[in-house]
Amino acid sequence: MIGIDIVDIKDYLLHPRSAEHLRFLKAKDDQYPENIDPILLYWIVWSAKEAVFKSKRQLKSFDPKLITIAFSHDLHFSSKQLSGTVEVKPNYVVATAAQQSIKLVHQIWMNHQKTDSQKAVRERIITYFKPLNITFAKDENQLPVLFVNEQKKIPISLTHHGNYMAFCIEKHKVLRY
Repeated sequence: MIGIDIVDIKDYLLHPRSAEHLRFLKAKDDQYPENIDPILLYWIVWSAKEAVFKSKRQLKSFDPKLITIAFSHDLHFSSKQLSGTVEVKPNYVVATAAQQSIKLVHQIWMNHQKTDSQKAVRERIITYFKPLNITFAKDENQLPVLFVNEQKKIPISLTHHGNYMAFCIEKHKVLRY
C-alpha cells in the first residue's frame, strides 16, 4: 500500500483556491497543520489525501471528505494504518503515503515534453532503474505494477501534474534500494 501525489502549484491552469475551499476536503476528524497560508494548505491537504487514496489501490472515485488525516507539526501525517509526509517546494507540493512499516523510494522529475505524461513518467522510471529490465503491467484493478527482470512484480504509484512527474515504490533489494 503506497501512494504519491504531486501538485504543480505554479500551473496557470490550476483553479484558484482560498481558505473557504478547505470545506470541500475536510473530513470530520481531520487535523491540519497551523500557521500555513490557506491556499498552500489546501494543496497540502489535497496531495496528502490523494496519496492515501492511491495507496489503497481500489477502483473508487476520489472523495477527500471520506479520508481522515491528522498532521503533526512537521507535515507528517497519519490516516488509519497509513503514514505519510508532504514536501513543500517553491513550485510544487508532493505527498507520499504507505503503511508505517514500508520504506519508500520516490523520485520527481520535470516534464519537459509537454506531451503524454503517462508515457514520459514510465520512460523515466525505466531509465532510472537501468540496468534492470523494467516493464509495466497492470494488476487486477488495472493499476500499475513493475515487473523487474521479468519475474518480480512490485506495486508502484505514479503521478503527474503540470511541469512535474513522479513515482514512489517500496524499497526492495531487487531494485538495489
